[in-house]
Amino acid sequence: MTWIFVLLLLAATLISFEIIIPGAVLGLLGLCTYLAACIYAWVTFGFLEAIYTFFVGGIFLGVLLYFEFKLIPHTWLGRQLFLSKEVDGKGNSGIPEDLLGKNGETATPLRPTGLVSVDGVSYQAQSQDGFIDTGESVLVVSKDNFRIVVSKN
Repeated sequence: MTWIFVLLLLAATLISFEIIIPGAVLGLLGLCTYLAACIYAWVTFGFLEAIYTFFVGGIFLGVLLYFEFKLIPHTWLGRQLFLSKEVDGKGNSGIPEDLLGKNGETATPLRPTGLVSVDGVSYQAQSQDGFIDTGESVLVVSKDNFRIVVSKN
């Protein structure tokens, strides 16, 4: 009987550490330990005791998870452990749409990435045509997430 309690407490401990170490590995180990406690109860005491262990342990771990994910995030410690802010932003915010189709000049060699100057403004660029030397004329074909895509003119 002691081993059943030890296994249930170990399962609770592993599931509790899921807050500190993310990745669901400890939660899965805790679930396996909980199932091991149920199987141990079945092998040692029989089917009825295994059912009791399953339900009592399940209620215990369910209450633990309720405290862990519903109440702890609202405490001082929970605010330190859980993420609560969002990052606002959008891709290509610095690259205007009207840049497409314009001619520019390479400020650095594109191998296949580098800097391109279009209308006096430098942009990160990627070449569609492989290597392009410094000072060559290029055409802006499209824009990527963080750079423009150019081809030889």
